[in-house]
Amino acid sequence: MQSENAFLVLIQNGEQKELYSLRSDSVTMLGRATENTISLLDDRCSRFHAKIFFENGQWYIQDLDSRNGTYLEEQAVLAQQTVPLQAGNHIQLGHTLFQFGCGELGTTHILPENPDTDVMEHRSGIFGVSNTLRGPKQDKTSSTQILHQTAQTAILKSENDSKQGSRITTRTGYGPIELCRLAYHLGKAEEVDQVAKLAIEGLLNATGAEGAGLWLFPYNLNSTQNASDIRLVANATLENLHYNPISETIVRTVFEKKEAFLFHESFKGSKIQDTDKTKNQNEPNNTMAAPIRFQNGILGLLHLYTLGESKYLDESDLEYTLAVADTVGVALAHVNKQKELTANLHQVRKENTTLREMLQMSSEIIGKSSQIQAIHHLISRAAAAKTSLLIRGESGVGKELIARAVHFASPRKSKPLICLNCAAISESLLASELFGHEKGSFTGATDRKIGKFEAANTGTLFLDEIGEMSQSLQAKFLRVLEGSSFERVGGNTVVSVDVRVIAATNRDLEKEVAEGRFRHDLFFRLRVLEIIVPPLRKRVDDIPILAEYFLDRFCKEIGRKYQGFDPNAMRVLMSYRWPGNIRELKNVVERAVVLGTGPYVQEQDLLLSTLNTTGETDMRQDEPKDVFIPLSLEDMERNHIIRTLEHVQWNKSIASKQLGIERTTLDRKIKRYGLERD
Repeated sequence: MQSENAFLVLIQNGEQKELYSLRSDSVTMLGRATENTISLLDDRCSRFHAKIFFENGQWYIQDLDSRNGTYLEEQAVLAQQTVPLQAGNHIQLGHTLFQFGCGELGTTHILPENPDTDVMEHRSGIFGVSNTLRGPKQDKTSSTQILHQTAQTAILKSENDSKQGSRITTRTGYGPIELCRLAYHLGKAEEVDQVAKLAIEGLLNATGAEGAGLWLFPYNLNSTQNASDIRLVANATLENLHYNPISETIVRTVFEKKEAFLFHESFKGSKIQDTDKTKNQNEPNNTMAAPIRFQNGILGLLHLYTLGESKYLDESDLEYTLAVADTVGVALAHVNKQKELTANLHQVRKENTTLREMLQMSSEIIGKSSQIQAIHHLISRAAAAKTSLLIRGESGVGKELIARAVHFASPRKSKPLICLNCAAISESLLASELFGHEKGSFTGATDRKIGKFEAANTGTLFLDEIGEMSQSLQAKFLRVLEGSSFERVGGNTVVSVDVRVIAATNRDLEKEVAEGRFRHDLFFRLRVLEIIVPPLRKRVDDIPILAEYFLDRFCKEIGRKYQGFDPNAMRVLMSYRWPGNIRELKNVVERAVVLGTGPYVQEQDLLLSTLNTTGETDMRQDEPKDVFIPLSLEDMERNHIIRTLEHVQWNKSIASKQLGIERTTLDRKIKRYGLERD
């Protein structure tokens, strides 16, 4: 068992900076938010990044679904994963590094006694570059003399004195032309290490420097930077010499002034003597530091130096280095912006995929009957095709769910799925909804509008209640299906699209075609593939499954607890004819959950209608269905018309639609048979 006494050590630049005691009786929260037990000033940390706790004699760390992850000994801790801790483990949250220890504070040494000799592997989270990094070195010089400083290089000036900048060259002959070439290559770089390599190699070639390094702050233009936060990203030297890190004094000077400086560094005992000549020549002599600036902020700095007093850097080198530094600032900002855009795009795509998966999950077709299994087979076959699909079935059987299942099983699943109910829009507006309109094409058309066909380009367009479309619009719709092109209402520009059309109807389209209300050519064009969804009464085996599904769903939504259906209630559900199909079953179960008392849904909780199902005669329930009563066609028509009128409360418009005849024809038959409202 581990000790209940534990602590975290904050490590910066290989040194122990701060100790935090951990309590075994409470959870230690770590993150940027001030509400955390340990609040971190780190832009790469999440507000609530991770937590550490003691349980059953063991210390654990858990990542709280942080954005940039939690690392234990350089191994990523998965989101919400709990991992045991051992004494001496390194924990990294963003740019912040801790080491975990057990026992009383101060009794356990977890770092080497000489931190200066320790080289840590530091993860640069903002750019994704992993290097062996050090912070600025402790000052060993007795004096640092400023030889020259400048806030703006003449090479990049755009005022009248730009001619002066065009004449500035380094001692090796590098000037604006070489800077232009370097800027071109920096603009094409896609990673920070590429930018750093180009900049350092270019400066070593252009100046008399023998060592160069590129140092960066954690990239966040909106947060306050500290000079001690700077980290080395890349370095290079001539003749494979050891790179001399920049001193803290120089970093703070450049950071505070935001200007480029040329220094002369003199060291203790720096007189060059024959017996120690090699050692002193390996110490920097002239040192140059230029800020990498962008939008009034400092991203980092470029560091150059020479070795020994026989070599030096001058003002022209400083001018050129500052010009390179300003160019690097733009390149780094560009690289970072590209990475942010890529990350955002990845996040958006991930969210879209999640939403589509959620949508697909909510559109699952529930049932185990042979009819449903056959529909699943038809969906898988129809999804692979690009041709038009017609879905037919009574109202409420789930035709839209079938259409969604076909779309999400097709190669177009990542493309738009646009749905439109043709019966919900008036004939005058349906053309505008389908094909769009130009500005001023009719009263109220104040702007150009993109229609559903354009919105569904490369995807799927689902048209529900296709039988309600007028014949004039059917002709234009047919032309689009044949040629995949159309013109917006009031326009003359041809718009071409790649859209798969899925249509649905609860009408008998063959009858509609026979009676001249639906174009026969459009019918055959839509009916390339066809799925007929059976009504709920013809797949009784699915009724208990659907009822239990809706019961569980509404119990969760409303907060009620039901254990299921009473046997009598289930028998009623199984024997009912369900004229409203699945939609009616859903509403019946929802009402029972809301108004019932539980713990089981009782028979009296079910509110069922007395409506006839589509296509059924209105024979009384108490009449034997096997008794044949001979009637003339005239008497049968008279009885059917009077019952239809009574069913719709003598609304002749609705009755004529249900009877499939014109309103004037209905009036003539009412007069002929002498029908009167009771």
